Amino acid sequence: MASDAHAEQSHGSPLGPREYIYITIGLAIVTLVELALSYTDLATVPLAALPIILSAVKFAVVVGLFMHLRFEARLFTQMFMFGLILGAAILIALIMLFWNDPSDALGGEELPPLEHHDDESRQWFSDTDKLL
Repeated sequence: MASDAHAEQSHGSPLGPREYIYITIGLAIVTLVELALSYTDLATVPLAALPIILSAVKFAVVVGLFMHLRFEARLFTQMFMFGLILGAAILIALIMLFWNDPSDALGGEELPPLEHHDDESRQWFSDTDKLL
């Protein structure tokens, strides 16, 4: 009797094993598309934007269906969406911050060599040796 009451209160997913297999295959296909994009000669902007968009789609599918968020209260969906938007905003801000970084190892400008001041460093080391 207690188990019947618990079963009525459960908000389980109406999805069956077949639907979960289809979802998994779809997520694998999206992952393969993301991998294939990394080997293409697309321009920089689409090459940066498309994987981010595809990852957001995968996030929504996993959270909505595998974590059963689609079948829960709306507040939980709003909390996850806030996290997704905040994470995307931080990622885009970091990409924009380092977009034209001259120290970019993948083809940016070469930085000038560091200047060495041997006389000053030798003087500093000799002064610290006197203190010891």
